[in-house]
Amino acid sequence: LLNTDPPDHAGLRRRVPKAFTPRRVAEFAPRVQELTDRLIDGFADRGEADLIHEFAFPLPIYAICDLLGVPREDQDDFRDWAGMMIRHGGGPRGGVARSVKKMRGYLADLIHRKREALPDTPEPLPGEDLISGLIRASDHGEHLTENEAAAMAFILLFAGFETTVNLIGNGTFALLTHPEQRHRLQSSLVAGERGLLETGVEELLRYDGPVELATWRFATEPLAIGGQDIATGDPVLVVLAAADRDPDRFAEPDTLDLSRRDNQHLGYGHGIHYC
Repeated sequence: LLNTDPPDHAGLRRRVPKAFTPRRVAEFAPRVQELTDRLIDGFADRGEADLIHEFAFPLPIYAICDLLGVPREDQDDFRDWAGMMIRHGGGPRGGVARSVKKMRGYLADLIHRKREALPDTPEPLPGEDLISGLIRASDHGEHLTENEAAAMAFILLFAGFETTVNLIGNGTFALLTHPEQRHRLQSSLVAGERGLLETGVEELLRYDGPVELATWRFATEPLAIGGQDIATGDPVLVVLAAADRDPDRFAEPDTLDLSRRDNQHLGYGHGIHYC
């Protein structure tokens, strides 16, 4: 999906929302809360924890596995594969390639098994997992192939995993180093108000978001940007982190303001590949 151009991109993109609906996400919220509570309960009595290793890392991988429909007994394998991919330099590049191959192979097999077992009904069933939804989704009667469904599942897993780990880590650090903003947020939540939480998450995405660079792009024709000549085939990298601190766009861009309203950040990208 990330590396597909129009017109092929549009057909793939239209099919995903039919499986990944707001209703499905809302139905899944209690499971995320359950995972969150269980992880915190595991270290709360100690009075300290490794935030990344004991919370930020396992929470999204288990949550996304549940959402996709990966059986519980296979989720630890997913955690190991994802850990190797996210670390990159933490081991030999061959280990990363093997992890990608294993995860893709597993997803392809899982999708094949789910397709074989899927009831022949046009509408999703209550509690149906996302992979089943991807298999069922169609655009003008054209369904995803098993390879396309596997690629969709892979990108949902990896894109949702690494970004969540980094946002939890960066966001917590930002709150710890801005105690006045942290106290504002805590006070509002104690009072039962969630407005500051909603604007605050968006501000944390802008202030120190989980993704510094956009996906690699390549120029299809010669062009000039900011006085820099770019030849056909040259790579172009957009620095999202810099754009989100642009003083021409944001008032006091280096200030963390959880109540910031005018906040059209680029944490989710922009254009046809908007996340």
